[in-house]
Amino acid sequence: MNSPTKFLLGSAALLVASSLTMNRQADAYATLGFSLGVGDRDYRVLNDFNDSASNNNQTADANWPGYQGAEMALWKAGAEWGSHSFGDGSGDSTQNNLGDGGANFNFLWNGLASGAGNTGNDICSAPNVGGGGAIAWCYAGGGGWKIEYADNDFNFSDGPGTVGSAMCIQNVGCHELGHSLGLDHSNNNGATMYYATGNGSTNFRSINSDDKDGVQAIYGVLSSGAPELTGIQGSLAGGGTAVATGANFSTSNNRLWFNSDTLNSTDSGGDFYKLASLSSTNGGTQISFTVPSSGIETGGVYIKNDIGGKESLGNGQPFDYGGGSGGGGGDLTLSGPSSSSGGTWVTYSFTGATASKPFGIYWSLSNAGFVFGGHQFDLGMPITAIGTGMVNAAGTGAASQRIPGSVSGITVYIEGMVDEGGSYQDSNMITLTIN
Repeated sequence: MNSPTKFLLGSAALLVASSLTMNRQADAYATLGFSLGVGDRDYRVLNDFNDSASNNNQTADANWPGYQGAEMALWKAGAEWGSHSFGDGSGDSTQNNLGDGGANFNFLWNGLASGAGNTGNDICSAPNVGGGGAIAWCYAGGGGWKIEYADNDFNFSDGPGTVGSAMCIQNVGCHELGHSLGLDHSNNNGATMYYATGNGSTNFRSINSDDKDGVQAIYGVLSSGAPELTGIQGSLAGGGTAVATGANFSTSNNRLWFNSDTLNSTDSGGDFYKLASLSSTNGGTQISFTVPSSGIETGGVYIKNDIGGKESLGNGQPFDYGGGSGGGGGDLTLSGPSSSSGGTWVTYSFTGATASKPFGIYWSLSNAGFVFGGHQFDLGMPITAIGTGMVNAAGTGAASQRIPGSVSGITVYIEGMVDEGGSYQDSNMITLTIN
């Protein structure tokens, strides 16, 4: 049972350095004897991969906003260890879902770093060095970690699908991040924490039952009281009102953690931007909050409640900062004016609806969100109809209303809704400024 160890110069801490090609024996999963505290779950990437295939993927994905290439690959690599799906769990054709750990553990993606940092800075990088046969390695310990890829020895690819004969960044990253959270190698050759992988392999992208048993042994099987974030509704612009939806929110003192826009290689750059002292409504299923006007960036948002312990930090959802409204944009495409004046008529129309179903187009002075019939809408209560009717055969509908001449200097929010009989369709939300 030979694990290489290294002392860092100037440090008294002994850290385990585990690499993908190191062969060790274990009875299925094995642990390294530590766990990461709630304040040490975030990580960032210094994208210094040199291979052209490392950043081939420049296609935006709504479930992983703001990042492509190696960055998106490593974000997904960490999300797979999460307690729940990240967003809707999509983003990779080789996986059914991203977020399969089922433990009281979630990695928190925090974007880019400007340097590789030291052990404890929780940064993944690809220095132009050889690994002596190792593909990548993780200097891991309870106070944090550092992951390095042997970019001088291997050709790495970012996917997101197959990677040909290259080494898969996400595949390797999911394994090394398993070390960072406290797992050693497994002798189960179907496990992500198995000691070896090969060119073109994507099998490690999805953790299996042995890996799940391991992360649950360290952090506990997911608690019934752990917070779960299921969506963000309302405005995502700075200063706007948004609503976090989910379960097991505390009555008060909830926190939302956003990607910080601080970019540096030290611990301070790894700290999340945190909104604290947030109260919930609707039986602990909704949190209304004002989106910060500065200090955050596009990426993820994560939930923390006040129950304490490892189970207090929940999963994340995509957060496209300034990108309009949350909730995935809805099933319907609503169009109409975004500004008008008192005394004029406004008309709003939508496409993409189920034919011959009742619809309504509504306005509200709030974008705080509400739930009706189990469906989350972007508007806040109360809502007022601009018009109602039946969807035509082409799946469209429209409604018009005259703005009273006495109205000026206010903002209202417009959304379309279709009743399918037991379920609902909704549209994107339009912000109307009345001058």
